[in-house]
Amino acid sequence: MVDPDSRAGDRPRSTARWERRYRQALDAAAAAFAERGYQGASTQDIADRLGIQQGSLYYYFASKEAALSAICELGVSGFIDRLRAILARRSPAADKLKAAIANHLLPLRKHPEASYVRVFLRHRHELPNGARQRVAKLARTYQSLIETLFADGVESGDFRASLDPKLATVALLGLCNSVIGAQALPRRSSIDDIVEAYARIFIEGVEKA
Repeated sequence: MVDPDSRAGDRPRSTARWERRYRQALDAAAAAFAERGYQGASTQDIADRLGIQQGSLYYYFASKEAALSAICELGVSGFIDRLRAILARRSPAADKLKAAIANHLLPLRKHPEASYVRVFLRHRHELPNGARQRVAKLARTYQSLIETLFADGVESGDFRASLDPKLATVALLGLCNSVIGAQALPRRSSIDDIVEAYARIFIEGVEKA
């Protein structure tokens, strides 16, 4: 039997076809982890979703742990890039806050994006040392950017002076993550409805009177 790590080391990362199939493999792994849990999903589950032999997965990632690491990193890196762009806008702090909430929640409207977000939230603590620290660093970067958004709003006078940016950040992430962690959305509420409601809750609570 060929060692999985040696197979992964020989894979042709530079080809467009490989990159496309690699992302399809990650999409399948993300869906399997989101539905069955990281421990409950097997490489056979992932292979079945792709319609390939289980051993062929090693052509794309060396192990289930490697797939989880890539999914978690992809699950947060896009959020960071978009949030940085939001912070760079020339717009009121309240508009940036609403955009940040949308950035956090709108990926739940479609797949496979929703699976990546849910896997990141639920299973990143199951990563091995090294990968867990890398993903944790990305998560801290994202949280720091949210905190900067609140701090900038206080400094500009858009948000009340007594607002604690760190506590506001924890509150916002907890509120948004409660939706991501839920098995189903509240009845009669779409993700867009929740973005509007959460933005109203926060903005009306932090805008300067």
